[in-house]
Amino acid sequence: MKSVLVMLSSPIASRMAGVSRFARERGWHLMFMDRLLSHPLSWDCDGVIATVRDEPHTLAFLRRLSEKSIPIVDLTCDVPQFKCSRVMVDHVAVGRLAADHFDERNVRSRVFFSLDSGNVQERLWRGFAGGSAMASRWCFARERPHTRWDDWDAVSRWLAGRLAAAKRPFGVLTYAQSESVIFLQATLRMGIAVPDEIAIIAGNDDPVMLESQPVPISAVDAGTERGAYEAASLLQRLMDGASAPPAPVEMPPCGVVTRKSTDATVAEDLLVRDAIALFVAGLRIGVNVEGVAKALGVSRNTLGRRFSAELWRTASAELHRQRLMLAKRLLSIPGNKVEYVARMAGFSSASHLGSALRADCGLSPMEFRRG
Repeated sequence: MKSVLVMLSSPIASRMAGVSRFARERGWHLMFMDRLLSHPLSWDCDGVIATVRDEPHTLAFLRRLSEKSIPIVDLTCDVPQFKCSRVMVDHVAVGRLAADHFDERNVRSRVFFSLDSGNVQERLWRGFAGGSAMASRWCFARERPHTRWDDWDAVSRWLAGRLAAAKRPFGVLTYAQSESVIFLQATLRMGIAVPDEIAIIAGNDDPVMLESQPVPISAVDAGTERGAYEAASLLQRLMDGASAPPAPVEMPPCGVVTRKSTDATVAEDLLVRDAIALFVAGLRIGVNVEGVAKALGVSRNTLGRRFSAELWRTASAELHRQRLMLAKRLLSIPGNKVEYVARMAGFSSASHLGSALRADCGLSPMEFRRG
């Protein structure tokens, strides 16, 4: 039986689940540390899985283990100068996914928000900004270098000033799940509407944390459970005498989990904005473009021209997109039958939904549900 020390900070449930699943399959004996302490436990182990942080005592402890030829697999790249094997999220790809998510919703102005600055944040920012002049970065540690970023009063004051001065609407990607909660709370205290004025997406998912907010927060599913399982698999090979891989193993993210915080299409044209609101409100009762145009007192052609000018797609295409977005959200909820999802999203039948979903992403409803 292998004894494995698992040092996670913070102890994300999906990471622990990935390691634990592999451990059960191989009969490992695990010792979890829920955070990297200043004086880590002495532990007679065969291998280590860790999120290596820049903390002197912990780094010294891990170096001592490495000198004893005990293999270490890092789940991140916060301290790239520490030499060990790594299985980590492709953070640049996470940033790109978030940017694409905002593109789909016509959110052109974007902010990347983090409390601290480091290698992972740099990679997320690189993927998210993509060279766009409409992307900006808010980093508390950079702008307030002499203030602790866990000084919540100072963070709140700084963020309130930033929000008051910013031109809305815009979309924000946060580095961590907890930072998305901080950002949401700041917007709600200031009376800023989410997602209509500010859309928020977190750089990793935590359903317990993000679904329990006043406005449930969207997130990129960074695949941390899968990554932790692969890290455990690599550690097993290293403990069995295999050579370390020559470069970090980067795991692609799984996709975006859409919740209310990004459930809007941003439009500066008030007519287009009102039409989208009517689309969304009427999906379950078979809303159509003709009826919405009539309700807004314009012709269908006028509405179509305004959509094309604002969103670069027709009003019919936007209505179809709204149906698909609702269908995907409903399919992600366990227990929802395909027939129910089709009806609630305004499709004429389950087969109609299936055809639309296959045309959109090449998957049947059941395949989409399985991920």
